[in-house]
Amino acid sequence: MKLRFFLLVIVALVLLTGCERDATALLERAEACLPARLDSAEVCLDSIGQPQRLNDAQKAWYGLLRTYVDNRQDKGVDSDSLIRDSYEYYREASHAGQTSDMTLLRRYAQSCYYMALYYSSCDSTKQCEDLLNQAIKGSEECEDWHTCYLAYTQLGNSTLWGNPDYAIQQSKKALDIYHKINDDVTNEVLILAQLAVGFFTFAEPDSALNFFFKAYELAEKNNLLKYQNEMLMGIADVYLYRGENEKALSYAKRGIVTADSIVLTSSKLTLSQCYQACDSLEKSKEILESVCHDANLTNKYFAYRDLSKISIQIHDYDSLSTYVDSAYESLEERFLLSQLEKDEYYQDNLSKQIEKEKIQHEAERNKWVLGATIFFLIMLALFIYNVSRNRIVVERHKRLNHLLSQRVEHTKHLQEQQEKEHVIMENEKEIQHQRDIIRQKAMTLSILQKLLLEKLHHMSQTLSEAEKIQMTRETWTEMEQLLNATDNGFVARLRQQHKDFKEEDIHLCMLIRLKMNNTVVSNIYNIGVDAVKKRKLNLKKNGFKVSDSSIRLEDVIDNL
Repeated sequence: MKLRFFLLVIVALVLLTGCERDATALLERAEACLPARLDSAEVCLDSIGQPQRLNDAQKAWYGLLRTYVDNRQDKGVDSDSLIRDSYEYYREASHAGQTSDMTLLRRYAQSCYYMALYYSSCDSTKQCEDLLNQAIKGSEECEDWHTCYLAYTQLGNSTLWGNPDYAIQQSKKALDIYHKINDDVTNEVLILAQLAVGFFTFAEPDSALNFFFKAYELAEKNNLLKYQNEMLMGIADVYLYRGENEKALSYAKRGIVTADSIVLTSSKLTLSQCYQACDSLEKSKEILESVCHDANLTNKYFAYRDLSKISIQIHDYDSLSTYVDSAYESLEERFLLSQLEKDEYYQDNLSKQIEKEKIQHEAERNKWVLGATIFFLIMLALFIYNVSRNRIVVERHKRLNHLLSQRVEHTKHLQEQQEKEHVIMENEKEIQHQRDIIRQKAMTLSILQKLLLEKLHHMSQTLSEAEKIQMTRETWTEMEQLLNATDNGFVARLRQQHKDFKEEDIHLCMLIRLKMNNTVVSNIYNIGVDAVKKRKLNLKKNGFKVSDSSIRLEDVIDNL
């Protein structure tokens, strides 16, 4: 019955912890797939059916990995529903980056970076810059160079229009760090393009062209059509700024060829500006009229605005009022749409908060259910215990039948105990014998030390103040013979084990063996106490090859 009870408890615990183990395994597999196998990582994350039911650590890990995958798929970080929980968890777990756990620090730095991307999408520049600086600090400490150069790149991008000189410095740092790992050529193209825009903003068109051309060559070499288009249009903008309109038009035409459906409209706007600069107003007007049918209200506004300018240039005042009205309508629609998007965002956040509270209530309810289950199991165990008590009497009768055999076993046990005590006594005698040997050895060394000190004292009295105490070779030989005779051949063993020792090393070991302090040794060698300490340290590190500062040289020599 007791076995059944324990089986019930084990089954309950397995059911409670099985889901958590499965989720952890999927998260580990997803992280192992990044960054090379993005699709495999996404499949692992999708396999976690209900991420809202994960525990806090798993939920933070899941949110970080999901944000990483979405961002690499150009989905951006427009919502903080996932990354904010991850950021707050890792900030608290790492004490705001003050931790020696490199894995925890790396995840904290990554969560700071993606949280900064969210604030960047909300135009919250101050919060974005603060988080990017935290991401840089944490990633540098744990040597996560990928996150580090991404943070520098984003920092340069967020300060591009307010402080282009600072933005250029951050982009250069990002490029230098990227060249350490060269992990994603797309990021190198983006950094070069950001440098180009920075120099263009800083009114250095020559430097801007240089970086635009480098980025274009790299994008062309790796068949990155989207970035080829962006670089070509950037080159066209720079040439327009310099007044080289024909060149600008040439590169804009090349850019249109590489434009996909996403950037086609913005590319057309740049091309129309090039045609206007080259006085091809009809061609520019034709392109702008095609843009007017675009679904993007911002692009429509720019198109109608430029059409208004062309109408003034060609004196088409009948169309001018239409274009101006259409431009204002586009702005109004864009404003209303942004308000709707804002309302939808708050409604979405509210629904997520309600869902979160619902899950918390459900988790609380599950705790009560678990408590009730455990209480039921305890009561069941007590019932089983009471039933088993009725069998105690029967079991006692059975035990009486075994008393005789137990007494025999007890007698045998006493004999074994006596034998063990005898062995212990013999061991104690052996230990006492060893202690006597050690005590005798210590006394002998003490006598030798005393004799040597008396000899040194006698020598110091017979010499004048200008003379130095000098241990003769005969004195050292006499000490060596006495140590070998009284200390189980200590010097002979030392010479055998360390054949590379010099005589002065052997002599120093002999003095340490005789427990001579640094002051006595300094008098023997006629050097200062600090010099004695330095000799001992050198003998320990280079002679005995011991680098542990907690081990003393005296202990090493005593153990020889």
